[in-house]
Amino acid sequence: MNSKLREKLQLWKKRYEKDKGEYQTHLDRMDRREELYRGSRDIKTTKGGMAKDGATHVRNLVQEIIETQVDANIPQPKVTAVRERDEPLAKIIEDMIRNELDRLPMEQLMDISERTCPIQGGDGFLAEWDITEGTHTSIGEIKLTELHPKKIIPQHGVYTVEDMEWYFIDTEKTKGYVKRRYGVDLEDETEEEPEIRTTGSDGAAEGLVTVHMAMYRNKKGGIGRYVWCADTELEDLEDAQARRLQICMRCGAVGDGVKCRECKGTAFREEVQEFETLTEDVEKSNGEIIPAESPELDEYGLPVMDAAETIAPMETGDVLNQLPGGINGVGVVSGPVKMAPTKIPYYKPNRFPLIVRKNVSLYGEFLGASDVDAIEDQQNAMNKLSTKINRKVLGGGSVLTLPADMKLEVGDQDLMIARVSGPDKISQIQVKNLQVDINTDLAFRSAVYEEARQIIGITDSMQGRKDPTATSAVAKQFSAQQAAGRLESKKAMKRVLFQDLFQLIFQLKLAYADEPRPVVSYNDRGEREYRQFNRWDFLEFDDAGQPYWNDRFLFSCDASAPLASDREKLWQENRMNLQQGAYGPPTDLHSLVLFWEVMEKEHYPMASIVKKQLQEQLERQTNAMTNAAAGMQLDPMMANGESGGMPVDMAQGGETV
Repeated sequence: MNSKLREKLQLWKKRYEKDKGEYQTHLDRMDRREELYRGSRDIKTTKGGMAKDGATHVRNLVQEIIETQVDANIPQPKVTAVRERDEPLAKIIEDMIRNELDRLPMEQLMDISERTCPIQGGDGFLAEWDITEGTHTSIGEIKLTELHPKKIIPQHGVYTVEDMEWYFIDTEKTKGYVKRRYGVDLEDETEEEPEIRTTGSDGAAEGLVTVHMAMYRNKKGGIGRYVWCADTELEDLEDAQARRLQICMRCGAVGDGVKCRECKGTAFREEVQEFETLTEDVEKSNGEIIPAESPELDEYGLPVMDAAETIAPMETGDVLNQLPGGINGVGVVSGPVKMAPTKIPYYKPNRFPLIVRKNVSLYGEFLGASDVDAIEDQQNAMNKLSTKINRKVLGGGSVLTLPADMKLEVGDQDLMIARVSGPDKISQIQVKNLQVDINTDLAFRSAVYEEARQIIGITDSMQGRKDPTATSAVAKQFSAQQAAGRLESKKAMKRVLFQDLFQLIFQLKLAYADEPRPVVSYNDRGEREYRQFNRWDFLEFDDAGQPYWNDRFLFSCDASAPLASDREKLWQENRMNLQQGAYGPPTDLHSLVLFWEVMEKEHYPMASIVKKQLQEQLERQTNAMTNAAAGMQLDPMMANGESGGMPVDMAQGGETV
């Protein structure tokens, strides 16, 4: 490694060590939170230390409250177009994001996040474009990774990701992965610093190394990436989001950098390109054509002529501007326009790929407030009380008193023989119960439990318990709404996470999905439609003919998503709508067909069969009514001696008199 590369490596290592040192107190605190969630037996003393003997019995209050708040629902996207003409594009974006949520392992990622976020106060999601993924006809897919907050080292003094100049991500990788991903062999590399691990790890695993990745803003405001391991540089990209094409060394085709789809070659070279040169006309979904050739423009943005003739300078700019190509008093008056291949700039997201989810916002903190920190004292008191009660109950027992001269062996037999010398000896055989009263301890422990629940905002209704304060259905609903209101901040932070994620998914698709991607959606009639997400649909030209990418869309979460995910509730709502006449008269065939179309859309079992039978019945009924109406019109005319409104003799070929 030359001196310049060594200097850059030392610069980033110095920044990393400084920021990690400032953040170390938060990292240490994360270990304690994880221990409490797992049921730590430690007991804090009044002096702040730890008791020598831990708790003998633990009621895991922390885990109970965290698990109560787990919400498995995944918010669904809602995309709004800023301009009216972009509404069809907003709809295709919305459907594309829904398809991506189905493809990605969102259930698994959210199951981890729903626990990590309240425990640690937040966690992170890393959204990247993985060029090694894809299909036979497409290159690359979006990759989403949930990051434990211990793997994220923020820039000191900055508390929002987008406001940072840099941040660091630590991940544990095998040496084989590093060699495949970065082409660097680390077999002889050793680390001087301990690896970053989540709580519960028991030392460094064999073959694993800690890879440090720094994401930063470059001089132009773009996103750069620097990756290293110990004293070895792995990657240095000044503009990490620039379009990098993997060109096959054998046939020149664009590939994924692993194996060429054309010639099966495995050798590739990387090319960085700012513009894409069109080799053929591109057709948008609406039929518009982007030509492969366009007029070549000069430095002033004016067309260049092949054989230009100029005239004398003009005195006024107004007259000059009317001449094509006029500039500085000189106007071009003749000559054909020079054509050149159309160049389209590649789209860049120009935003960090890391999205941080906060539990509850806390001023001056990179992460939010932790629920474990809020109820740590209550958990400590619960450990003390549970241990005390356990000691009292198990330490007590029964004592048998006997005369001094009597020997009696107590066993598990039903009948024992005691030989006494007189009646006075019998009264000396007694059993004394030494159980201690624990009612006060139990009452105090219940009070501590209620205190912890009230701090977080957990009610009996949320835990599925009987709520004695709510005696009617309306009261129970109000109680549930009040409890949900206290936790609304956490729900809002979850929606913020997904809003940013939806926008980043769209930007990654717009930047790197060269091929049109299939999208499955449903129309207003509940019928499945197959369309395509084509990035060229978002390319537009301004008044000067300059191309730009249209990414002006508003992203939010669909408020009806929780109801849409509860199919049984939707079925019940649809039945109620049918009974109340929302679809028309409940017994009318048209109403029933519409009802079963909706039920089919909501995936009700056998709904398609019932709908088809009703449609056939409706068709037969309609045909019968049509034939009956035609017969009623014909009979009166025949009875009056008419045929089609003409005299009978005319209908029979006679002449009209």
